[in-house]
Amino acid sequence: MEKVKIVILAGGKGTRLKPLTETVPKPLVTLNGKPVLEYAMSFCAKNGFKEFVICTGYKADMVVSAVNSFKKDDWKIDFVNSGEEASMLKRIIDASEKCSEKFVVCYGDTVADINLNELILKHEKNNALITNVLYQMESPFGLMETNEKGKIISYKEKPLLPFWFNIGYFVFSKEALNYVKNEDWISFLEQMVKTNRFFAEKHTGEHITFNTEQEKLCAEKKINVFSHVFEEGVDCK
Repeated sequence: MEKVKIVILAGGKGTRLKPLTETVPKPLVTLNGKPVLEYAMSFCAKNGFKEFVICTGYKADMVVSAVNSFKKDDWKIDFVNSGEEASMLKRIIDASEKCSEKFVVCYGDTVADINLNELILKHEKNNALITNVLYQMESPFGLMETNEKGKIISYKEKPLLPFWFNIGYFVFSKEALNYVKNEDWISFLEQMVKTNRFFAEKHTGEHITFNTEQEKLCAEKKINVFSHVFEEGVDCK
């Protein structure tokens, strides 16, 4: 297998997590004292992926300084700054110039225990342009089913729903970027669907992200799984 680089998107403003992100970029928000970006990079490195392209923008100097403070000696890192207002797709395009024909893209504020080697192999087997990792949506509410008379006949507390959402991990073949018509991410994905070479991998393991203070507290309880330390009795649902 060719050497695959990890492109990490760490340039966004993280507006949903204000006021925390007014002073620090979201990938540098700490969980148990360590930036979430450090967890993400360490997890990739433990799985043999030690070459990174970090896409910066918002508070880029802080990201560069932080990464240089926690990186390991055997990590190889390039930084690409596309500017604060750049779209996600623009950042990926710019980062791709540092990569070979395949590369992994992941969000700098998300961690999941994905088997990256298997993901890349499946991408190759499918001759995919992009493979996107998905996670099953859970209802935030208890759901009730009624009969025609309004009688409740079943109740499920926060059940899994028949929908899957993007959790910010992708394998890209550089060929996919030939289909870019503008820098809009949504229209690009819609174009990818039309190619019939846009595949999904459904992830059922751990997935940690956060957009609110409450979700951050939950993420801090879960994050130890990435050091193979499991907290028993922690319920974040």
